[in-house]
Amino acid sequence: MMIKHRVLTPFALLFLLSLLIAACSREPSERAPTEAPHYQKTATHATPIHTPIIGQLGAVDDPSATPILIQQATPSPTKRLAQLSTPAFTATFGAVVDGSPAPMTHTPTVLPPTLPLGTPTATLPFGAVVDPNYTPPPTYTPMPSPTFPSGTLPPPATLPPADGTLLRADLMGVQIHTFLNDDDFSVMLDRTAELGVGWVKFQLSWKLYEPAQGQFSSFYYAMVLNVQRASLRGFKTLISVAKAPDWARPPAVHGIEDGPPADPQHLADFIAAFVRDVKPEFIDAIEVWNEPNLIREWRGNVISGADYMRYFRAAYEAILREQRAQPSALKPTHRIMVITAGPAPTVTLPDGSTMGDREWLQDLYNNGLATLSADGDIGIGVHSFGWANPPEARCCQATSGVTGWYEHPSFYFRETLDAYRQIMLRNGHGNARLWVTEFGWATYDGLKRSDGTAASADSRYAWQTFLNQEQQAAYILRAFRLAQSAPYNEFVGPMIVWNLNFAMIPELVDNSREEAGFSLLDSQGRPRPAFHALRDTPKRR
Repeated sequence: MMIKHRVLTPFALLFLLSLLIAACSREPSERAPTEAPHYQKTATHATPIHTPIIGQLGAVDDPSATPILIQQATPSPTKRLAQLSTPAFTATFGAVVDGSPAPMTHTPTVLPPTLPLGTPTATLPFGAVVDPNYTPPPTYTPMPSPTFPSGTLPPPATLPPADGTLLRADLMGVQIHTFLNDDDFSVMLDRTAELGVGWVKFQLSWKLYEPAQGQFSSFYYAMVLNVQRASLRGFKTLISVAKAPDWARPPAVHGIEDGPPADPQHLADFIAAFVRDVKPEFIDAIEVWNEPNLIREWRGNVISGADYMRYFRAAYEAILREQRAQPSALKPTHRIMVITAGPAPTVTLPDGSTMGDREWLQDLYNNGLATLSADGDIGIGVHSFGWANPPEARCCQATSGVTGWYEHPSFYFRETLDAYRQIMLRNGHGNARLWVTEFGWATYDGLKRSDGTAASADSRYAWQTFLNQEQQAAYILRAFRLAQSAPYNEFVGPMIVWNLNFAMIPELVDNSREEAGFSLLDSQGRPRPAFHALRDTPKRR
């Protein structure tokens, strides 16, 4: 035994020495994209910014919120993300900003706005569905249903036609209310993953993210990290940017509703900064503004497609520059789709508070939209809501139980898709796709107030009383099937259900706000029938 031991010892020593040499000379390997994201690691140096815990699951977009301001010179989370193999990069809540010797001394406290029960409000911070003052024309003569001749727009090779049985998950998504603490945001991503959809949409309230020029709040850096997290979990990300801060708006409209900046370049600069910090490879599409054909979203400017195009053109060019400046080695062919703002389906009112969405879209084409790019990286945003009308219905015959909101084509999911497509074809833009950045059907059926009593829709939104939860679920699924069947599958791209979790905001349900009726989760965060229907329907990637 001793002889054998002495003979083997030199070999054992040589073997151990070779292992030591190999370990010292090995280059650090780059983490595979499929590994656990950086925010799950343990901190050693980084100082995290904590996203405030607001209410039950976040608050309504609150201009009174006082976020922590961070100078523009602060290193962005992007730099940290590039150091995935560095243990020092961590974040338990929100985004890591810097490992400097000047740590934050407190976490911002933001309380949700308190509104007395029943308080009417016409300001809808999350993207309105219909203007509260909207009155349809007294009479309307239906036009013949448009036809789309075969061959008008051959499906691109990357988008094969639907097979008639399975829905395409890569053309399905949902919008999440994002003013959440870190844990709740993770839960909402889990819920979205349960749905089996490929897209997640976030709307950025610019005024909360850059409250002073060149200074970005803790909300901003938390959102940078959250977009990266969603992408790393396998979702395609759609970002919508709206609501200019007062410093960028004309002085006469400071604090009055929402609107664009006086200078389009300020919007372009903000979008560029966000793309730069997130990194282009984690963003798949950007929608430039929200419903700019409503004065409450465009206060300070005259509503027109011509005015909007000044902002869209500046934003589009800024996004292109950022993509060229940060090419992705992992995704060399990746490009961000730039989407025109989805307008609210409505008509032009004499007081100038709205511009008809069809008229507004035509005005975009009158001002150069079709010729802005030949690269296929521009999509046409559409908010094709159906009120209480079935997705397959055409104007203007009411279905059983519907006593209003059926008298005009803007109340119909299918009519809106058809009308936009005809406008695109008339203007030589048939190669572009419609991006349904908001759609859905609403009902207060089954929702409860924070005191446990049954919630009810505001009388101004009586159409939210026409459907029950099962009808809501059926209409959403049927809309997806319609859009993924011929001829619509030739020109309709991703469709985003509005919304996942707005009913979890007590202020919305308690005050009968229309946003809550669209939610796939109820006031307690439990799945409604529409959630179950989306989750359980067969899909293909």
